[in-house]
Amino acid sequence: MKILVDENIPLARELFGPLGDMTLVSGRDVDEGFPGLEQFDVLAIRSVTKVAPALVDRAVSVKVIGTATIGTDHIDLAYIGEANRRRENAITVLAAPGSNAESVADYVWYALGRLTRDAAAPLSEMSLGIIGHGNCGSRVARRAEGFGMRVLRCDPPLAERDARFVSDSPAEALAADFVTLHVPLTRASESRYPTHHMIGAQQLAQMKRSAYLLNSSRGAVVDSDALISALTRGTIAGAVLDVYEGEPHPPPELISLPVLSTPHIAGYAIEAKRRGAIVIYEGICRALGIEPRDTGALLMRGFRPPSAMRVEFDRRASSAATADGAVRSLMARIHDIGATSDELKATLSSDRPEELFDAMRRNYERDHGRHELALYRVGFDDSVGSGLRAEIGRRAAGFGIRVADRNPHYVLSAA
Repeated sequence: MKILVDENIPLARELFGPLGDMTLVSGRDVDEGFPGLEQFDVLAIRSVTKVAPALVDRAVSVKVIGTATIGTDHIDLAYIGEANRRRENAITVLAAPGSNAESVADYVWYALGRLTRDAAAPLSEMSLGIIGHGNCGSRVARRAEGFGMRVLRCDPPLAERDARFVSDSPAEALAADFVTLHVPLTRASESRYPTHHMIGAQQLAQMKRSAYLLNSSRGAVVDSDALISALTRGTIAGAVLDVYEGEPHPPPELISLPVLSTPHIAGYAIEAKRRGAIVIYEGICRALGIEPRDTGALLMRGFRPPSAMRVEFDRRASSAATADGAVRSLMARIHDIGATSDELKATLSSDRPEELFDAMRRNYERDHGRHELALYRVGFDDSVGSGLRAEIGRRAAGFGIRVADRNPHYVLSAA
C-alpha cells in the first residue's frame, strides 16, 4: 500500500510508516500535477492541500483521504460523491472535528488576556459575542463563564438542530465588547447559512467603536477589504487574526493593522496537532480493515512542565479584577502570543513573506512548544487567601487547569 503524507502532520513516521510505503511531501505541492499521484492508495493531508476535481480524477487508486483538520472546506466533497458512483475505488473522506478545539479556545483566551491586560474593570463587566457555538465556540464560552462574562451565543444552524440551544441574534453578538468567530467556511450553494464574507462592512458597522474582532476560523469568513477599512478608519478598536484570505500571502494590511496577527496556528498546541493525526490514522485503519496501534503514549510524549514555578500577580481594586489578573499572568508565563505576532509582522519587510508564513507554521512547535492549558496544575503560596483562591480556581477550571496542593507546575503569588 502506498501512502502520501503531508510532512507537517506530526507523528507521521510513527503512525503511517508501518501501514505501507510512505511518501512525505509538502502539502502545498500536492495537486493534480503531482508526480505519481495515481499510484497512492491513501492521502493524509492538511488544509493547505486543495482536493479539487482534477486531483480526484487523477488519484485513481485512492481509497481514503484523511485530513488532519477539523473542517473539509478544502475538499470538494460534492465532486467526490459524484465521482464515487463511477470509480472502481470509492473514496472515503475522513476529518478530525474537535481535535484542536481546546487549543483554539486557549488561543482566543491568550488573545483576550493580552487585549485586556491593562483594563481597570474586571471581565465580568464585559461581554463576549461568539458566532459559532460548536466544538471551539462552546469551549470559548466555558472559559468566559468562569470569568463571569456576559456571553452572547449566535448559532442559528445549531438552534435548528438542537431544540435545547437558544441562539442569540447576529446583531446581539456583534454588539459585544469582543466578537470571536468559530464557523466553517460555506457558500450559498452549500448552506442556508453561508459564512463566506459573513462579516462585511455592514456587520462591522454594527460593532462598537471600542470592540475587537477575533477570527480563528477561516480567513474568507471576513471580507478583507471591509476589515482593512474598519481598522484604518478606527470604526472598531482592533482585531486579532489567525486566518486570512489569500494565505500564505494575505494582504499585508491584514497582518500589520491588527493588534495581534498569527500565522494560522490557533489549533497548533502540540497535543491538538497530534490528536488530529491520531484521529485520521485510526480512521484510515478502520476504513482499510487494519487494527490500529495503541497511541496513548504518543499524545503526551515530551510534555515536561516546570515544577512549582513562581508566578506573581498584582492586587487590584476588586477581588474579581485581581483574580482576572492572576489568570492573565499565568497564561502569559505559559505562552507569549505577542512574540508570535511580532515575528509574523516582521516578515512584511521580507521579499518572500509567504515562505516565512509557512515556515512559521512548520516550526511553531519547535519555536514555541505550546501545550494545552488543561494539562497544567496550579497552586498558591500563603499570600493568596481562601476567597481569592476560590475566584482564581473558578476561572482556571474553565480551561481545565487543576488547582493542586501537591506538585503544582506553577505557584501563584500575590505581589
